Amino acid sequence: MHDLYLQSLVCPLPEDIRNLKGAGEFDLAMALIEERLAGDLPRMLRQRLEAEKYLLPQLANAYTLTHEQLLLAMRQRVRSFTDQELENLLSRGLLDFIYYHGTRYYHEDTVGSLLKSQHALNLRANPAYDEDRTQLDGVIRRMMDHDVTFRYRLRATTLVRTLEPDTLYRVHMPIAARSMQQEPAEDVQSSILLVGCDAEDAPQRTAYLESSLRTTPEFTLEYTVAQHPKYVNAMDESVRRVVYPDARPVCEEDLQEQPPHFVFTPYLRSLARELAGDETDPVRLARRFYDYITKNVTYAFMRPYRQLEAGAEYTAVNLRGDCGMQAMCFITLCRIAGIPARWQSGLYAAPGDVGSHDWAEFYSERLGWLPVDCSFGGSACKAGSDLRWNFYFGNLDPWRMVANRVYFAPFAPEKKYPRVDPYDNQRGEIETGSRGLRGGEFRTRYEMLWHEESEK
Repeated sequence: MHDLYLQSLVCPLPEDIRNLKGAGEFDLAMALIEERLAGDLPRMLRQRLEAEKYLLPQLANAYTLTHEQLLLAMRQRVRSFTDQELENLLSRGLLDFIYYHGTRYYHEDTVGSLLKSQHALNLRANPAYDEDRTQLDGVIRRMMDHDVTFRYRLRATTLVRTLEPDTLYRVHMPIAARSMQQEPAEDVQSSILLVGCDAEDAPQRTAYLESSLRTTPEFTLEYTVAQHPKYVNAMDESVRRVVYPDARPVCEEDLQEQPPHFVFTPYLRSLARELAGDETDPVRLARRFYDYITKNVTYAFMRPYRQLEAGAEYTAVNLRGDCGMQAMCFITLCRIAGIPARWQSGLYAAPGDVGSHDWAEFYSERLGWLPVDCSFGGSACKAGSDLRWNFYFGNLDPWRMVANRVYFAPFAPEKKYPRVDPYDNQRGEIETGSRGLRGGEFRTRYEMLWHEESEK
C-alpha cells in the first residue's frame, strides 16, 4: 500500500464492512474486502479498501488489554484502585477500546494515558508528582522578562529487536531543522554510517544512515540544538510587530484541507461558526478556538493516526485526543475561519523529560506566525495555572526540537516502503531492501546530555 492511499480514509467504508469491523469480526471484514477488490471499483473506493486491508490487521495489535488485565495494571500503579473506578472512567468516555471477537479490548497505553491526564490518579501513583511544574514556570517568567537562548545536546538511541543476517538497514532519523525559533542541528554524530542530512529547511528533516548492524542491534545519533523563542502577549492589541520575521511565508496549503485529518467536515464548519460568532479578528478568533480545545478536550494517548479516519473531527466530537490530535483540531478550525495555520512537531526536550510532541502555528498580519500548544495549554487550564494557559497561546517554552514543519511530507532520500508514521516523524523509520520495519520491531529513546541557558 502506498502512503498516499491514506488520503482515501475520507471515503466511508461500505456499511457491511464497517459493521463487521465495529463488531470485531475482522476475519469476515477482510473476506468482504477481498471480494470487493476483485470487482470493478472507482479509484478512491479501491484505495480505501486497499488501505483498510493493510490497516485492519494492525488494529488488534494496539488493543491488547482485557478488562481484567487493565484493572490489574491500574492496581499495580495506583494505590487502592477499584473496579468501580474503572467503570466510572469508562462511563466518562476516558477509555479507548475496540471489540475483537466479542471481547472488549483496551489500548495498550491506557494506563500511561490515564496517569498523564487524570491528576488525582497521578497523585496516587506518584506521591511526589509536582503539578505546579515550578521549573517550567520559572523559564516562562524569565522569557517574559527577556529573550533567552537555550542550547542542549540530544542523543537518540535506537534498538532493532530482530536482525536479519547480511541485510542493509536504511534509517531515517528526525533531526533539528531550521525554523522560526530554532537553528539547525550542529555537530551531528552517529555510531553507524551517517550518509547525510536533509536540507536545513526540509519539510520533515532527517539524518539518513545505513548499516548492516552485524555487530550490535543498537545505534545512536547525537546533535546539538539551539532555541531562540520570543515572548509576546498576543491578546495585547497595542502590540503590532512581526514576532518572527524570518518565518516561512504563508502559502496556499496553510488554508487548505489535507485529507484524511485536516478536513472541513459539516460538523467542524458548524463548530467554527458557533465559536466565532461575530468575531472577525484572526487573533481573537484563534484564541476562541484555543480556549474551546483547552477547556473541553481531555488529553489521551491515541492509536496510530493511520487508524483514524478524520483526526480533527474525531477530537472535536469525542473531546479527547493527544497533542497531535488537539493540534489538528486547532489548525482545521483556523483554516475553516480563513486563518492560515500549520503544523510543527518533534520533541519536548526538557532536562530529564524528552519525548515526542506536536503543536501548531497560526498567522495574523498584526503579529505574523505564532506558535500554539493546545496540549500544554489544556493541562495548564485544568491545573488552574493561568500563567501557562495564557502563555501557550502565542508562545513556546525553549525546550523543543523542531524536526517537522509540514504534515504528511516525504523524506529525502525517499522511503521505499510504507512508513510506520506516514504523517509525522519523531522516532525514526527503518527499512531493508525487502520491507519496512513495523513499529514493534524497533524502539527509540532520547536523552539530554547537557544543557545551558543564557540571556540573548
